[in-house]
Amino acid sequence: MRQWPVKIMLVHPRADFLKSDKITIAADCAVLVDKELTEKFGKEPILIGCPMLEDPKRIYEKIKLLMQEGVFDEVEVYTMEVPCCHALHMMVEREKGDRKVKKFIVRVSGKVEEYSGVIDESMIEAERKAHRGF
Repeated sequence: MRQWPVKIMLVHPRADFLKSDKITIAADCAVLVDKELTEKFGKEPILIGCPMLEDPKRIYEKIKLLMQEGVFDEVEVYTMEVPCCHALHMMVEREKGDRKVKKFIVRVSGKVEEYSGVIDESMIEAERKAHRGF
């Protein structure tokens, strides 16, 4: 692997591996469900985090810092389809500045779609199924 660390909270905003045309910010689960996203490791910078299991305020502050100090031009954001992930899209969108941002959701089935910015009923149902018992 060409980079370490991979967790958003552990990456220094001026890390050498972030001196790239594009970085990817992904939900932890998305990397495990989307085979193509997994294959990006070692080829381009990928930062992962979970706004449900980690402090979202701290993740936001770190993304803000990455956007202020980073030298990359483009960000791709991948989250699972469940609404709890969508905070990552909002955080990047809020702090992107002049950067180009591409947004994707990974369905539980593994299918990847462009993210329209709208949480639909199928996403809410996926979260209900995933978090049943919480």
